[in-house]
Amino acid sequence: MLGANQIMTNQNDVSVNSSAEKQYRSLETDLASQLKFQQRWRVISMSAYVVTTIGTLVCTAGGTYYAASGASKLAAILAAIATILVGVEKSLLFREKWKFHLLMYTKLNALRAKFLLGRLTPAEASDEFTSIMTLYASELPMSAREQS
Repeated sequence: MLGANQIMTNQNDVSVNSSAEKQYRSLETDLASQLKFQQRWRVISMSAYVVTTIGTLVCTAGGTYYAASGASKLAAILAAIATILVGVEKSLLFREKWKFHLLMYTKLNALRAKFLLGRLTPAEASDEFTSIMTLYASELPMSAREQS
């Protein structure tokens, strides 16, 4: 027969395990959510960078060709479009944001792997997650005029 102290100890163990399980699940959910977020923005910023870069190359090449062919109006339009694309890419920093979201995704994925493999306790993983999110908030690339 179990004594009253053993029953109480077993109930405490269950509540501690339940609490640890909740922390584990919560951190796992937060990591999965952040990984999806970083993946989405990595793809968006990469796509924007690729579109503006290829658009700039096509417009400048087309502008050069049409200028040499004597179609000065079309050449001017293509040059204007190329200028706008360069300005948009430079001011919105698509390349830098792509690299940054890739870095954040990689750090979060490494944290997730260490956590799932049991190399970190929930408390250690939570601390590392907090430092990664703090880095994200403080280091997100912005053009000079947007920084405070």
